[in-house]
Amino acid sequence: MLIRLWALGLVRLFFPVRAISGAGNVPATGPVIVVANHPNGLLDPLVVRLGLGRPVGFLAKSTFWDTAFFRACMEAFGALPVFRPQEADASRNAETFARAGVILAAGGWLALFPEGTSHDGTVLQPMKTGAARIALDAGVPVTILPVGLCFADKDVFRSAVALAVGVPFVVEPGSSGDRAAVDALTDRIGEALGEVVLQAEDAVVWRAMLAVAFWTGVTELSAREARARQLAARWRVLLADDPAAAEQIAAEVRSFSRMLGALGVEDPFAIEVAAPREVVAGLWSLLALAPVAVVGAVLAWIPYRLVRPLAWKAAGGAQDIVGTAKLLVGSLVLGATYVAWAIAAAGTQAPDPVRTSAALFAALVLGPLTGLGALVFDERLSLRRQALRGIAVRLFRPQVALAVAARRRELVSTVEAALGKG
Repeated sequence: MLIRLWALGLVRLFFPVRAISGAGNVPATGPVIVVANHPNGLLDPLVVRLGLGRPVGFLAKSTFWDTAFFRACMEAFGALPVFRPQEADASRNAETFARAGVILAAGGWLALFPEGTSHDGTVLQPMKTGAARIALDAGVPVTILPVGLCFADKDVFRSAVALAVGVPFVVEPGSSGDRAAVDALTDRIGEALGEVVLQAEDAVVWRAMLAVAFWTGVTELSAREARARQLAARWRVLLADDPAAAEQIAAEVRSFSRMLGALGVEDPFAIEVAAPREVVAGLWSLLALAPVAVVGAVLAWIPYRLVRPLAWKAAGGAQDIVGTAKLLVGSLVLGATYVAWAIAAAGTQAPDPVRTSAALFAALVLGPLTGLGALVFDERLSLRRQALRGIAVRLFRPQVALAVAARRRELVSTVEAALGKG
């Protein structure tokens, strides 16, 4: 229970914005198998659980049961081990699949990642057959719910994630021994995932689709991700039919990105519509939060800055597990930091139980809270900085501001003409 609360609390902190589209597609009851793409290691099943608001268990590679800590984490979420041939005796999966069937027969929820492993790619990997086999062998009708995960910056602390929930479908009881049925269902699962996952030929195009969707005025994350999926699908058609036209659009997108970069902004609307009065009003909240942020920075800023390089080293540079590494390394490093402050604070006091308790409370409770305050302050400061830069361009370089606005509208028209408005 405590491990589950701890892990979910950290994921809420890591991804404070969890935007969901298609929430009406989420069934009220099970049995349900959630099938999702797998871009971000162990964080994916937890994001699915939080986003859907359902007690979703999941399958994970059996090596997580080799250490006491990870075994406790797996069991806290009702996870089931998958035995991969390169690591273990794959015949033991029969027991795992049987346990999955018991959970589903009782109306439970499971999350499976049919790609089989997390990865950094921007396209779905070939589907494994596990989800289809489990669904067919459950002995009861099972609902398959496709979910696409789209992380704005999957290894950046305090970033956002969008969940696109597709249309569910029901699988009637069958047999995993029927190879044709397994293959057909696996193909259907792949098609359903393809409809809810943003895909592109490389990371540059993938990010460009999200950026262009934003430039067209779709600012809310889940709606932006849905629009980016539409654009990406039509881009692939255009790329096949008319490569020259596709390259012309790509060149214009790159040109506009360079224009924004030269001005020091990422958001063109900061130049077009940022209101000075709102920006100034927002500065008051920053001033109010500043003392808390200063304390938080003094207590933990250096350890916080160490988390990123340590996590990258722990992950071996694999971006799909850096987020998981950051969560674990950050918990360890920052936890040790506040414990050290607590010991130091208690050690400086006379042997007075009241004063010692107050020192411990300040270090172990107020310390993390001020650290969170420092992070929030930094986020708000970044937003205000963008807005102030936009206002400065409007005030001191009005012709440039007009050019940015005109260029964005021209780019939007070009994209909509080539890729469609729908």
